[in-house]
Amino acid sequence: MESDIGRIHLKYSGCFQDAHDESLPLVMFANGIKYTPTVKHIGQYAICNDKDFVMLRHRVCPRIKDDIPLPLDLDQDFDESRYNPRIRKHDTIYFDFILQWIKEYNTKPDGIIIDNKFDPQDFHIIAKKGALKSLGNTLTDFYCNDWILLACKYEGAIYLTDLKMEDESYEGFHLRASQWGSIFEKKTTELSESDLEQLVEGATDGSFYDFSSFALGNDFKVLVRGELDAKNDDGELYELKTSAIPRSDPVGVSKYKRGKLAPAWLQATLSGCKWLKFGYRDGNGVIHDIKDLKVSQDGREWAFYDKRREIFCNGKVVLGFIRNVLQKIRDELQDGEMYRIVYKAKEIDQNRSSKGKYPRTSKPKEYKQYLKFAKVPGDFLPDWYKTFIEGLRKPTSQQ
Repeated sequence: MESDIGRIHLKYSGCFQDAHDESLPLVMFANGIKYTPTVKHIGQYAICNDKDFVMLRHRVCPRIKDDIPLPLDLDQDFDESRYNPRIRKHDTIYFDFILQWIKEYNTKPDGIIIDNKFDPQDFHIIAKKGALKSLGNTLTDFYCNDWILLACKYEGAIYLTDLKMEDESYEGFHLRASQWGSIFEKKTTELSESDLEQLVEGATDGSFYDFSSFALGNDFKVLVRGELDAKNDDGELYELKTSAIPRSDPVGVSKYKRGKLAPAWLQATLSGCKWLKFGYRDGNGVIHDIKDLKVSQDGREWAFYDKRREIFCNGKVVLGFIRNVLQKIRDELQDGEMYRIVYKAKEIDQNRSSKGKYPRTSKPKEYKQYLKFAKVPGDFLPDWYKTFIEGLRKPTSQQ
């Protein structure tokens, strides 16, 4: 079941200057919400190492190991062959898995649709957690990394996915560091016997994806799919992260708060996690310290004042930013239409190069920051999913 996301990506991702773009400053969306959302678990699936989809009827989540020896060498398990640039670049197959879960959750083994089970129309937004993370991190990202989102509307619901930038790639140290995080998760967690009993062969080494629902504000309902990292013996969920050992100077503290704590807080909040578990590593991928950090309601542990934008940024502002951008998409898209939303950070100083990404070792002096919205033809939903949605609207007797 392959969708058209890859082809859409190749056609549109580099078009930042077409005549139909609407440029809007970030600050117009930066209004906070009053309450942090309460997250409700709905369902789950697993992806085996060979990319097979496995529907899970009961929640499976690795547990934190009791004893984690330090120092912990992550680089010894690094495997360069695991990197798949095609999957990373187009990110096509993983959104299809979201649609496949929605279909299977609503369908009996004999193909009959289950009444009163789950209707995508009950939600305003159906999204990958990575897409909401990219959106929310726009206000906090120390390096102002570019991103592209695609949103299409079908039968009243907005489907939202993220795409990788044309020039985004992993190599050298960044390729190694990108794997250290997943290696840290595997070395610090394990599956319980009860979880192993319900898993098919091959799924035990895969990833577990959770579907959760929450409301941003009073009436803005979101369904989000994100990877589930771990839980403790009390059932409290954890988001697991690695970080370079933070420097103590002001720039180092800012990088750690904005580059690590803020995005980890957002991921944890969108998944209903109560805790962050950080492994602090050196430049060779060796963990020397592990800390559990309580997830606050408002992100006070990383909050900061952005002088450049004149915004005090905390968790509620980030969540409000997400909601306000999604509200614009919801208000303006009609069924059968699609938005391309682009975040592009441009330097005002014309004497400096503005091509590609800025080196991670440098900090641009000043940015003109904005979001660009453009309606593009078509959608990225496959025909088999649309057929299923049509069947969902029919009475059981007509199926």
